[in-house]
Amino acid sequence: MTSTSLNSPAIALAGDLGTSASKFFYRNASGIVQPLWMGAEVADNLTVTALPSLNAGGRPQDSAWLQLGDEVVLVGPAAKAFLDANSLTANKADKAAYKVLAALGAIAELENLPSTYNATVWIALPLTEIRTREAIAAKLSTLNQQEFRFRGKSQRVTLSLKFFPEAFGLYLSRKKQLDNLGYNIEQRRTLIVMMGHRNLSLLCFEGGSLKMAHSNSDGPGFWPAFEKATRALGVTPTDYPALLSALTTETMQQISQSRAGLYDFSETVQAVQQTYWSAIKVYLQDNLLSQLSESNVDIVLSGGAAYGLRSQLTTYFQDLGLTERINFAHDLQPALTNITDPLPEAATQAALPLRMADCYGLFQGLLGKLNPVPA
Repeated sequence: MTSTSLNSPAIALAGDLGTSASKFFYRNASGIVQPLWMGAEVADNLTVTALPSLNAGGRPQDSAWLQLGDEVVLVGPAAKAFLDANSLTANKADKAAYKVLAALGAIAELENLPSTYNATVWIALPLTEIRTREAIAAKLSTLNQQEFRFRGKSQRVTLSLKFFPEAFGLYLSRKKQLDNLGYNIEQRRTLIVMMGHRNLSLLCFEGGSLKMAHSNSDGPGFWPAFEKATRALGVTPTDYPALLSALTTETMQQISQSRAGLYDFSETVQAVQQTYWSAIKVYLQDNLLSQLSESNVDIVLSGGAAYGLRSQLTTYFQDLGLTERINFAHDLQPALTNITDPLPEAATQAALPLRMADCYGLFQGLLGKLNPVPA
């Protein structure tokens, strides 16, 4: 994009642009590592008339808006009020570019950066969207060249950009763990199961690279199972936040809006877990078991839904005699929980480290490239 200026502040950023949230880690000019959590919503094609309704206080990532010429784009919580008319107007490449720019803008504000700064950015993309990487890069280049504004402040970023398939960060974390134990990951097969909001992905790494023929992203997602179970039990959408809180915190007594008081969601939680687990078992049988014939196979379990089903998953692999082969993603990164604990979202999302594990692994890989260990 533009040539690097050695006199400008520099940040290193890794991002995972998920459907339910965008997860980031960055290192600022002082060398401090920070987590950043942003809502995944994007509302584009708005005008400046939308701006007076925004709350300018609080964290910039909670009230993020971009001004691109005459167009205003809202990202994260700020976009929710406008999504009925705009949720389908931007394509995936545009949305990804807006999310990256919003993250950079939020970091610039949090770190009091000047309008001009350097950024090295690594982004993880789902298998179904990896083909959009050139379009995302082109969109970012165009927007950056015309100079954008984040919450009213002009931004010009000297950007170095690279894309990776989802789960690559987890692969790097597993590689580091095996290196410390004296094993070579390239002599093993690594299967990474990512249980996400929209879909489930199975990624197969072997010989140091992703094997597309043995990987897919068409597994059952958590949200379809959640909606199926709640419809069957007559749960209204107004109670979705309470039910999700019960699922993630394991506190079954939650305030029900539809019932105007405390309600025990135990039955509903069990139904959601059972509905999703039934779909997961079929998928694992059809896609995972056939790849476990060799002895040097490791399985990494990740994603927010993996946290909610950790008991079922542990028992499932124990019954198959595979206990020694499975790893939950956050266990590969002992420091991750401490790094994410300061986030306000961590107080209400016990699965947060598991959801951010892939991004953190990618971020560690980025830092390794920027600061190689001497031979």
